[in-house]
Amino acid sequence: MLFVIFHVGDDRYVIDACKVVEVVPLVRLSNFSNTPDYITGLCNYRAQPVPVVDIRYLFEGIPSKAVMSTRILLVNYSSYSGHEHLLGVTVEYATETVKLDVERFHQSTRNPSEENYISNIMTDKHGIIQWVDVDRLLSRRDYDTLYGSLAEMVE
Repeated sequence: MLFVIFHVGDDRYVIDACKVVEVVPLVRLSNFSNTPDYITGLCNYRAQPVPVVDIRYLFEGIPSKAVMSTRILLVNYSSYSGHEHLLGVTVEYATETVKLDVERFHQSTRNPSEENYISNIMTDKHGIIQWVDVDRLLSRRDYDTLYGSLAEMVE
């Protein structure tokens, strides 16, 4: 299976490449007030406002570095209501894709009742790789705040 691989600090993460619509450079974002700090703003994608999550801020409480390899992954996000939306995910050191055998991943040992965006983990010769489930990045409350507000903006 093909994945986009990126880093948060020294840790490696992957996102299923099938969820990725497009990889874009780090662009200037418009302010999106009254949202959690890990929502860094809105990007304009083909005349559609798309909320952007800073994955490093979500994981560690530190903003992503604005380096050449920092990208925004535009992903298909399946909501709690079953609707699909675009979501931008800022990631660092996203310079390649990698084919990984899904069979080598093991279910995360975290309590499934927690909001848990790491679905599976595996190891290779370089260490641990964690699989990020993009459909779990937003809490239900944050989803309602973001996409409820966007629906009002478009109307």
